[in-house]
Amino acid sequence: FLIICFVIINKITIKRNNIQNAYSSMDIMLKKRYDLIPNLVKIIKAYAKHEKDTFEKITSLRNDGINTTKDEDKFKINTEIKDEINSLFLLSENYPDLKSNINFIQLQTILNDIEDQISAARRTYNAHVTDYNIFIKIIPINILSFIMGYKKYPLFEIKEEEKELKKWMNDNE
Repeated sequence: FLIICFVIINKITIKRNNIQNAYSSMDIMLKKRYDLIPNLVKIIKAYAKHEKDTFEKITSLRNDGINTTKDEDKFKINTEIKDEINSLFLLSENYPDLKSNINFIQLQTILNDIEDQISAARRTYNAHVTDYNIFIKIIPINILSFIMGYKKYPLFEIKEEEKELKKWMNDNE
């Protein structure tokens, strides 16, 4: 019985380490996005001086994202950041000179690549979390999980609007 308990605890430990590794990878991608935001805001500010509220909000969200320690808050903030970045790109549509600015184009390309990497990291993280959450709820492992105090990890979920947008984009390809 003791050997079975050790095997289960080792498996849970491996699964938790996989989650932490995936989270760390995702965190690196989010940091890349944070580092890019000031440059993007600076370029757009030069063209759209009267859009101060948008710039302040995205800067505030960036700072909140960097400083938060709770996973749920980090996930929520980063969803809001993605929305605000999309707003910045929509804002750029009003400024033809900005859309042709080479620095803006480069930043937009880099940001799109980072968003793709964040999406992949989020899928990897969620896959490990789902695997772990299922594993600790399987009978009789759930008894040992309860005794050891193992809790479910939260998924990094996207908002319904983003799901609908992705579905719509895929339907129209």
